[in-house]
Amino acid sequence: MSVTIKDVAKRAGVNASTVSRTIHDHPAISDKTKEKVKKAMTELGYSRNSAAQMLASGKAGAIGVVFPPVANKSEQPFFMKILTTINEEARKNKITVSIATGYSNATLLSQVQVMYQEKRVDGFILLYAGKADDVRNYLLADDIPFVVIGTPVERVNEITAVDNDNKLMSSEATQYLASLGHKRIAFISNVDSGEVFHERYLGFRMKIQALGLTGQLLRTIEDFEVGSATALVVLDDVLAIRIIQRLSEQGIVVPDDVSVVSFNNSIFASLTHPYLTTFDINVTQLGHRSVQKLVHLLAHPEDYREKVIVPFDLKVRESTKAI
Repeated sequence: MSVTIKDVAKRAGVNASTVSRTIHDHPAISDKTKEKVKKAMTELGYSRNSAAQMLASGKAGAIGVVFPPVANKSEQPFFMKILTTINEEARKNKITVSIATGYSNATLLSQVQVMYQEKRVDGFILLYAGKADDVRNYLLADDIPFVVIGTPVERVNEITAVDNDNKLMSSEATQYLASLGHKRIAFISNVDSGEVFHERYLGFRMKIQALGLTGQLLRTIEDFEVGSATALVVLDDVLAIRIIQRLSEQGIVVPDDVSVVSFNNSIFASLTHPYLTTFDINVTQLGHRSVQKLVHLLAHPEDYREKVIVPFDLKVRESTKAI
């Protein structure tokens, strides 16, 4: 049976995190402690011959991916694409991926607890952020390593997060439409909660005010009308396609009558005309970085928490036009 970090820690009389930091020659560990750890490693014949041995738990060699408790996950290509990239990066690190999904926080919490308590996984990646829920409270209370994809709004300093700057992205969407000559711009959403909505709407509103333009928030209801707006900033690609279809039913043509900018650069953005002008949020990097940060936390459980910002890129296509 192979020797683990925990075995070395027990022999040296230190924490597993101290052993991990000694291996990486961390300056916070004293020379005396380092010598004690190295002696224990030699006595036990410890060697770092795989990524799995670098995990602080030294047992499961797996991570859990927690989907949000919503019913329409299949309608959002983001989730399948980011799961693919997480799997790719996990494979590079010689670790496996398990999935937790459900329609309620209670169901998710139960799955997460079983996965961790039965040592099926060493830590988790949460595919949602915003306000704390039972799952995140459990992970924090039990000091279980996890990374959030998104921007938490509570206990931020205790959480490692990977996200885009959604506020800046929406601000740049508004700036781009203004550069095309649009002065009456609406922000369209089918939700009124969640960190993505709040950040993107805030970025829109701040840029509208800064430029002295006319802006409004529109909901997608059955009698939706674009009103006097000549351009729209839409919460995501899936919603943008529905909005374009609804406008077409009303005899309003995109982009001749109304320009549309969206977010996510999903597969839907270039399936039907007009192709969407949309922001590529770099899902591949979101997935890769989340795994990299979780592996780091597993090896260094006492390290500081941080927010990692992944860059975005505007893809200009057919749904926008200068006036």
